[in-house]
Amino acid sequence: MTQRLGRITSLPPVLKKVLRRGAIVIVVLCVAAGGAYAVKTQFFDDDGEAVARPAPLSVAVLRPGSFAAAHPYAPYYVVPRKRFTDPSKLTTVARNKLLSKPESTLSKGALAGSPQIVRLSLRATSSEPVRVEGVSYTVVSDARPLRGWYTALPGCEIEPVRRAKLNLDRRRAAVRYVGVDKRSSRTLGFEVTRSARQVIELQATTRRHRVAWTASLSLRDADGNASTVTVDDNGKPFRVTSERSSSFYSPVYGQSGIIGYNRIRPRLNDC
Repeated sequence: MTQRLGRITSLPPVLKKVLRRGAIVIVVLCVAAGGAYAVKTQFFDDDGEAVARPAPLSVAVLRPGSFAAAHPYAPYYVVPRKRFTDPSKLTTVARNKLLSKPESTLSKGALAGSPQIVRLSLRATSSEPVRVEGVSYTVVSDARPLRGWYTALPGCEIEPVRRAKLNLDRRRAAVRYVGVDKRSSRTLGFEVTRSARQVIELQATTRRHRVAWTASLSLRDADGNASTVTVDDNGKPFRVTSERSSSFYSPVYGQSGIIGYNRIRPRLNDC
């Protein structure tokens, strides 16, 4: 009788192997379950709802016209020809604003001409400082340049702020940085605190297209943790167009100010 019981409890080698593998699977599942519980307790509240961690950096896109750009003639805007064939189709008030308040053409369907100027105001969201280590960009879409017209007033006096120059015609081009001291660099690194805002100006250039794009800031907190913050136009991509398919108009001055615009060959330059 004892001998028979021994035969029954003795398992075949194949079954032993299956049970051994099963035990390993159970251990793995237990570890995974423990990790899932830890994630739940760290990132979810008691009701199982996701708890979003606050971004370490607050980014504000300054309104066009609220600052003096660090560029010799931008920002300027290309007005679509299908809306207004030339400046003469605008009212007198609207024509006078073309140079003094170029952003006023945005209400007429205009797009930012290349380079598009995007000024960012940055502030840390906690008492710990945040280091901004780089700017990158994503081309959402591109198309033929807008057919229209534009005017711009070139000059050589620019506001000295930190700049990042983006070449949107090359989706993976390195971003070039220019400091307040006008020195150019391929690297970026500056600290932002909650009490002292920092400013950086993005200058997005395209010579051949009309481009929709977004930007990202690479960050590192005081503990060395890396993160990114996406920057866009209030939930939509920024939009810029090359001026190559558009006509340039220069103001004609009279005793009472600007009395009209003439179509000429553009003489914009990078001072």
